[in-house]
Amino acid sequence: MTIGLGIILLVLGLVLLTSAVDLPDEVANAIASEPLGWIFVVTGGLAIVIGVLLSVNRSQHTTAVEHRQYDPGPYGGGPQGPYPPGPQAPPQG
Repeated sequence: MTIGLGIILLVLGLVLLTSAVDLPDEVANAIASEPLGWIFVVTGGLAIVIGVLLSVNRSQHTTAVEHRQYDPGPYGGGPQGPYPPGPQAPPQG
């Protein structure tokens, strides 16, 4: 969205700078088209740069690895039997 907004602002700024479209007299007398065009061009360029930086940042992936350590407790030793606990063996006898 940021890149699209930047392109729109850039195009609007260039249209105002080059006077490619004749504005109605009421609008032309109310605003100064050249400074407004430069403002649109600068903000559009910044929006495009920010959008590109954000998309590059999103493309970098990180992988998390979880390591577990077991506390032997006060009696020592680790977990007893298979971990994770499997099915119980039927009694023999």
